[in-house]
Amino acid sequence: MQTFIWNPLFETGLADVDAQHRRLVELVNELGQTADGGSAARTDDTLAALADYTAYHFRCEEAVMAQAGVSAEHTQRHHDTHRRFEAQVADWIARRQRGEAIGLTQLIGFLTHWLVFHILGEDQAMGRQVRAIRAGTDPQAAFDQDRSSEDPRTDILLEALGRLYAGLLARNEALVAAQQSLSTLNATLEQRVSERTAALQAVNQRLKQEQARALQAEKMALLGRMVAGFAHEVNTPVGIAVGAVSQVREVVAELGECLSRDEVPEDEIRLRLDTLDDASELALNNLRRTADLVHRFKRTAVDQTSEQVRVFELAEVIEDVMKSLRNEFKLTPIRFEVDGAQGLFLEGPAGILAQLLVNLMQNSRLHAFAGGTQGGCIAIGARVEADTVHIRYADDGAGMTAETLAHIFEPFYTTARSQGGTGLGLYIAHNLVTQGLHGSIRCQSSPGQGTCFDIEFPRHGGSPLPTPP
Repeated sequence: MQTFIWNPLFETGLADVDAQHRRLVELVNELGQTADGGSAARTDDTLAALADYTAYHFRCEEAVMAQAGVSAEHTQRHHDTHRRFEAQVADWIARRQRGEAIGLTQLIGFLTHWLVFHILGEDQAMGRQVRAIRAGTDPQAAFDQDRSSEDPRTDILLEALGRLYAGLLARNEALVAAQQSLSTLNATLEQRVSERTAALQAVNQRLKQEQARALQAEKMALLGRMVAGFAHEVNTPVGIAVGAVSQVREVVAELGECLSRDEVPEDEIRLRLDTLDDASELALNNLRRTADLVHRFKRTAVDQTSEQVRVFELAEVIEDVMKSLRNEFKLTPIRFEVDGAQGLFLEGPAGILAQLLVNLMQNSRLHAFAGGTQGGCIAIGARVEADTVHIRYADDGAGMTAETLAHIFEPFYTTARSQGGTGLGLYIAHNLVTQGLHGSIRCQSSPGQGTCFDIEFPRHGGSPLPTPP
């Protein structure tokens, strides 16, 4: 598979650097092809070549910055990013050499997203500063001018994505190992009961610990899919904004040339001013869209990792979840209907409620609508009675048999194991409601009639809530 397609927006204006970026893209695509059926030896060779060439590319970039005299602050930050990436790739290679299983699809996803954000972030900033210095600008002034146009959240996002993808690789692999361990234990449990009664208590304790780790890994896997969707969504407005700003620079150069002439028609000046206005508006709109995506991602990610209790509007949480899953639903004929959530303020762990909705929506997409290949509607209704929140989540999809319905909240029970189902989604949903929200969840379903979840939990923990406007 071709995992990365080069785009002119990635050009830094430094010929050697851009040529090396293209070679990195080729190596990532070669690694993607090995994931489609290549031998393990070829995969190891490609990964080693990628690591060697990356180290060479980083040295070249650092030499360019040293030769141009780029500011120490940017150079050090750029250098630190290089070292972290080299350490991560070296760790993967060492683990493969030890015979540990490495998820190639997630590895390639991390490399692709890291390369996109690194080129659009540090490398573009380096290119702008080097070109400015070569044009006669003082290095510190070039850094300050470049930094003044940057959104500080970009650096935070780039660093967070790198750490998060590295952590997700380990956690997702732990989930697979835990499932394999549990399958082996369950297959031999009956024999071990009769032969090793004294050891049964220790085995059961180990099962609980493995299950807890598997649940945590599944939660992080859900967050990882959200991050991947966010990275895909934010790439479009950023690319458009970069293109618009590039056009602004070209028009500014044209205006400078016009002003150097003795006479310039007014229409020619107005035409370029109109172009500047349109390009600036396009860049501003897309940067605002990017800022909104970053804000929602930050709020949702913080909620899901900290489980902090706060006052929130239910409609806001639902909208954040739908936007975080937009990449998985946008090409499907599935629509959403939300009623009663606007102006409904609650106090509690917003992240738990968000993760509950993520689990239910993913469950509907996979089971009710055949992985998104069939159309339908997901309806979410909310109301408050006697300080108790009632949420009704329903889809009009395939529904379930009575036998399946009786087991849906049991761990590792799934009807889609061949499609990658773990059987933890609704089990986690049940735990989130009963333990996290201190409420209850009931399910009603029949074949061909869709599925409905009725959820109830306390509205708040005692703090006064805002009055809807």
